[in-house]
Amino acid sequence: MDWLSEDQRALRDMAATFARKEVEPIANRIDLDEHTPDELISKAAELGLFGLYTSPEYGGVGADLVSVCLVSEELAKASPAFAGMLTVQIVLCPKTVEILGTEVQKQRILPRNASGERLMAYSQSEPAGAANIGSHLTRIVPDGDGYRIDGAKLFCTQGSAETYLVMGKTKDRAGNEGYGCVIVEREDAGFRVDPYEDKLGWRGTNTGPISFNNVFLEADDILGDILTGGFSHRAANQSNLLAHVATSIGCAQGLFDKTLDYVKQRRLYGRDMADLQPLGYWLAEAHARITACRELLYNAVRQFEAGTMAPEMPNICKAYIGETCFEVCVKLVQMWGEAAS
Repeated sequence: MDWLSEDQRALRDMAATFARKEVEPIANRIDLDEHTPDELISKAAELGLFGLYTSPEYGGVGADLVSVCLVSEELAKASPAFAGMLTVQIVLCPKTVEILGTEVQKQRILPRNASGERLMAYSQSEPAGAANIGSHLTRIVPDGDGYRIDGAKLFCTQGSAETYLVMGKTKDRAGNEGYGCVIVEREDAGFRVDPYEDKLGWRGTNTGPISFNNVFLEADDILGDILTGGFSHRAANQSNLLAHVATSIGCAQGLFDKTLDYVKQRRLYGRDMADLQPLGYWLAEAHARITACRELLYNAVRQFEAGTMAPEMPNICKAYIGETCFEVCVKLVQMWGEAAS
């Protein structure tokens, strides 16, 4: 990608070095323990990774989305779980607060997130309707000077967080109904984090159910308009989708690099494995598909930055690139068969 600026190349190279030295040696541990070590979070925070996409006035770096995607891709080469966790902290949660929050809310939340001091989570999906908000049962209603939230969520990303951005059906003091976004703190009475899901992949990114039993929220815990906040942060969702697509590409590229090294070292059927013609085809196809996905993603990201992106592109990228990278990884894993022989 010859069009990258010097700053973008520098961030990419920094992330690649960090991934190689600090993340890759403990990548298996992250998945087996289903936990990102605190010391790794601290090291990432020291490099400014948590605040990469956050505006400088709130303690962030203020980098563009291209840089964020480059960093996510490099980290995912070493650990897709760590990259996925960090992408939520870099993009989805802080950008939602920047878009919807008051100045008081931004100052309250963003500097501590940018420093890695207080992790955030984003929760929308529910048992009754996944991401179909029409079926959601979580309710946020007025109570005195504040509000009460009752309900339950599934698949909350980064369940070990301290600050949660929660979507739910809302009602204002005039009785009008809508769909809003609120801030729930881990220590709030009536809030519960249940055991994490025992997932097949991304095990180091804690995911699980959370619930709210008559949790009281101050008026300053409402993000944006009580009736529209849950709809009003499309730019945060779009940038988050694109950044997560970058982790899919990084995962596929990281496995491709390891597989290529492996087949160059192994002998099979009395020959160097790399000389077997079918494997050459598979590797060439994998390389072509990863390259095509990368071009599609960064073309969309540049359009996003320029304000010319079609609104459906983040979903197209996530669906197509996610499926393609999964298929590539399945094919690459097959080349490791009988690895002990």
